[in-house]
Amino acid sequence: MAILTTLKKRKRLLTLSLLSATALSALGVALVGPALPVTGSGTFCLAKNTGLALTGTQGAAEKEGCVALPGKGNLSMDLMSGEIPLKGGMRLSAGGHRLDVTGLRIRVPSRTTTADIAVDGGARSSVTFLTYGISPSHVTVDHQAARARAMNLKLAEPAGAAFRKAFPAAHVAPGGDLFVFDGSAAFTPGGVPAP
Repeated sequence: MAILTTLKKRKRLLTLSLLSATALSALGVALVGPALPVTGSGTFCLAKNTGLALTGTQGAAEKEGCVALPGKGNLSMDLMSGEIPLKGGMRLSAGGHRLDVTGLRIRVPSRTTTADIAVDGGARSSVTFLTYGISPSHVTVDHQAARARAMNLKLAEPAGAAFRKAFPAAHVAPGGDLFVFDGSAAFTPGGVPAP
């Protein structure tokens, strides 16, 4: 009798485990999956003590010393895939020199932003311009949008040579904070499974 009771308990436990796994799997399909269409914008503000000035170019909006760039691309809800190109550009300047930055693309899998940069009006080169990390204290995702608040963007090593050429006296080295970023990307209605 004791053996029969134990077998029934194990069968019930196995059934509950399978049901739980099925429910989690269904939830995973809703939250983890392909990159979905998004539309949004990002605001770049200089980090403290960079010694630089920031202005918008190519129609980028400026507000209180920051530059806002609109974007349209794709993003997965687990923040593991996607790419968001940004429209407009920005100019960093100091000491009579400038670094023009255009063609920014947020590349989600690598946690980088690439851009075309030019020093003092010279030839443009495409480089990895910024790097970032994602933490729950700075990034949230729900079925409507992904939002970033007060995220530190660091100067990437590939952009370091051009940056040092333009601003030898700047207080930012590769790996150091260059911007503080706020942004949101709304998922296209109908593209996200209902919660």
